[in-house]
Amino acid sequence: MKLQNIILPNPETCTVEDMYLRRDGIIDFTWADPTIKMFPNSALYFDTYFNSFSVNKWKKYTKVKNVYLTLRFRGRLRVTLVRKERIGKEVLTHYIKEQYATSDGGEVTFYFDDPYTTGVFCANVFAPEFTEFYGGYYSTDVEASDIASVKIALDICTFKREHFVKKNMHLIDERVFHTDRYEDFKNCVEAFIIDNAQTLRPEDFGQDFVHLIPNNNLGGAGGFTRGLIEIKKAAEAHGFTHALLMDDDIVVDPECIFRSWAILSLLKDEYKDAFIGGAMLRLDHQHIQVECGAVWNQGELMARKVGMDLRGIEPCLYNEVEETIEYSAWWYTLLPLTVVREDNLPLPIFIRGDDVEYGMRNARRIITMNGICVWHEPFENKYASTMFYYILRNRLIDNAVHNKPIEKAKFIDIMWHQVMEQIYLYRYKNAHLLLDGIGDFLNGVDWFKQQDGQEVHKKVMNDGYKMQYLEDIGAQFDYGAYERSLAEPEKLSFTHKVVKRLTINGIKLKPKRQHVVIPVVTAREINVYRAEEVVNYDPLTQKGFVTRRDPAEAQRCLAKMRQITNRINRTYDAVNQEYGQRAREIMSIGFWKEYLNI
Repeated sequence: MKLQNIILPNPETCTVEDMYLRRDGIIDFTWADPTIKMFPNSALYFDTYFNSFSVNKWKKYTKVKNVYLTLRFRGRLRVTLVRKERIGKEVLTHYIKEQYATSDGGEVTFYFDDPYTTGVFCANVFAPEFTEFYGGYYSTDVEASDIASVKIALDICTFKREHFVKKNMHLIDERVFHTDRYEDFKNCVEAFIIDNAQTLRPEDFGQDFVHLIPNNNLGGAGGFTRGLIEIKKAAEAHGFTHALLMDDDIVVDPECIFRSWAILSLLKDEYKDAFIGGAMLRLDHQHIQVECGAVWNQGELMARKVGMDLRGIEPCLYNEVEETIEYSAWWYTLLPLTVVREDNLPLPIFIRGDDVEYGMRNARRIITMNGICVWHEPFENKYASTMFYYILRNRLIDNAVHNKPIEKAKFIDIMWHQVMEQIYLYRYKNAHLLLDGIGDFLNGVDWFKQQDGQEVHKKVMNDGYKMQYLEDIGAQFDYGAYERSLAEPEKLSFTHKVVKRLTINGIKLKPKRQHVVIPVVTAREINVYRAEEVVNYDPLTQKGFVTRRDPAEAQRCLAKMRQITNRINRTYDAVNQEYGQRAREIMSIGFWKEYLNI
């Protein structure tokens, strides 16, 4: 059975060559022609993120016993089979065997005869004479009775991200259904696109494997849950066994889905309920890993394997080290449909935290593996006031549902810190949104059962700052002022800290600066200290918004925070207990059908 293909860089997915192969000598290939022309005394090395073989994980989780590498070429090659492992930060290379082979364009298979299973298998390919290399794959020999029947339904929730969705469907159609690489996989994948914006049309997709479902805009939670409901409903007729939840603004290589399918097809019985979590890589710097699984930690998220440069073998081997993972984000989470029951659906929290809670509730084991990933725009490139309403509110809900509430006094400190930070930055709307989210959490489960998610979101959108082109809002923009704000000192003197606290970051003092320009995402209180008007600028989108010092509005925020503090002191413990006892009421199919109006 084929387990994974050797793949090459491609402009439709990723062009970072060192993530796929390394070369020595004169070697030619183009993206238009995948044939690699190896001139005499040239070599290819496949100890890379996409083309090494995670032997430890394959043998731990699946029924794979023997591993083979099949290569297709025309000419003569010297193939060296290698196992690499990481001890501390040192990479150890173990040579398994070396073999010369000739071929007239057909396949030649090599056996990894190595009893050890730590690290990765890979190959070095040397051409003593001119040779055309066409590719290859890793495989295993397994009894047909040991191969489970697996069919994956993609669950993609989208809101006006037509370009990404169409591109990914095109890639799957082109690379899976119109090549001979995936013969066993072709009938094992379909896609359910849940269109929360209702802007897509069936004619946008010419592929039979795509099902388009219009949906009310109830955020990612509403879209993904609608997908799970529809997939579960179609499971018996279509043979679906698993759902793959994927964001709408990612780039994914279909090979990642194939490898996931191969893992699931061979899982050992004790891992039948395992999830597969895809790593998130940056879309702008495609070799940088943002996260490979994460821990909830009461909402103080701990992403695993952060910032790793996947062009080298050492970080790829570090990826092989398994750490505690509590959830996998829904940019790529593959789960068995056995967990999707009528009493066990996600929470209706619109956005942020739905994947966290559902993973903590259901994922007993999450498998991650080199070569299973998506590329996603990094979160620091996105700014939305709406998140100030959702993130803290949903953190409270997730904690309460799992009986891990933040201790009351500690939470009050967290709230005061976050709200004061927004007041110091003159971002009073964000301060109100934070407090509104906490207030709605304190309203309890009945509020959630009765709320109209679309109307709540419309209000949140209206109450926050809107990113616009600066010329459209008449903002006075000076890029030099923006650069000067970046250069301001990060550390404040003790005296300045005291003055800042006593004067609400200078609001009680007369302004000394009429106009400043600060970064939207990484702004610091010093940037706006004693300024009258602030342009909040995002250099990536060249958009922003304007805020102004307003002592009266700052006092209103403080008064509102005191009111919320009083509510917390009176009701916080009881509300946490209520969510722990009654959360199942908003996880049920009955609730969701009414909520989604289906």
